[in-house]
Amino acid sequence: MTAVAARPPSTLHDVEALTDDALRDLLAYPETPSTPRLRANFIASIDGAVTLDGAGRKLGTPTDRRVFTRLREVADVILVGATTAASKPYADLRVDAEAQGWRLSHGLSPVLRLVVVSSRGVIPPHLLSAATGPPIVLVSASAASSARRALEASGAVVCEMADGQIASAAIRQALGDLGLNRVLVEGGPTLFSHLVAGDEIDELCLTTSPMMVSGPARRIAAAPAHVEIRMRRKDVLLGDDGTVIVRWVRR
Repeated sequence: MTAVAARPPSTLHDVEALTDDALRDLLAYPETPSTPRLRANFIASIDGAVTLDGAGRKLGTPTDRRVFTRLREVADVILVGATTAASKPYADLRVDAEAQGWRLSHGLSPVLRLVVVSSRGVIPPHLLSAATGPPIVLVSASAASSARRALEASGAVVCEMADGQIASAAIRQALGDLGLNRVLVEGGPTLFSHLVAGDEIDELCLTTSPMMVSGPARRIAAAPAHVEIRMRRKDVLLGDDGTVIVRWVRR
């Protein structure tokens, strides 16, 4: 009979018992990754809704917000679609001095970058004067030349991709070419669904908010056809406020 190696069990963590540095260590990406690792972060209600009254933040809890901040602090870059980029929080991605110290000691830049996927090359103007500098924008070759010139004039880094919808594999390739390998995908659901459909998601940190909301809210990913990405549970973080956060990784 062939011996089967035992799969390491997932580990339970009490979030309140962990310092911020301990959370950063727990959530850190593999050391010196040679290729981009795409980790997505989403929140959903117990019954699967990703928004409450149209806003995901209304599902948030203190535990989720604390872990959300640590997830950002261990990444090289946040990856979002153009619609999600319109949210004002993306105008200021500064990390505090303590987090900068952790980043520098682990080989990361002290500055957290923002990458926006926009086929048309149109992004919210407030991002072009962001406190941490203009974003990197992935645009389609079919985008209007005036849109590209406006981005370049603002100081944004413009990466021109193939014509049409930007392929999920091309997004990973572009990030790798820029040396941005610790990638936190914050959505929205349209970009995340596109990456799932292209088999380009390596991890998912999914927060279950301790509430049921019903209503018409969508799920975190949707596609015309079923896509199967087999994953295993790695870490489970439990908050005193009832929040459950599970880190899923590819098998």
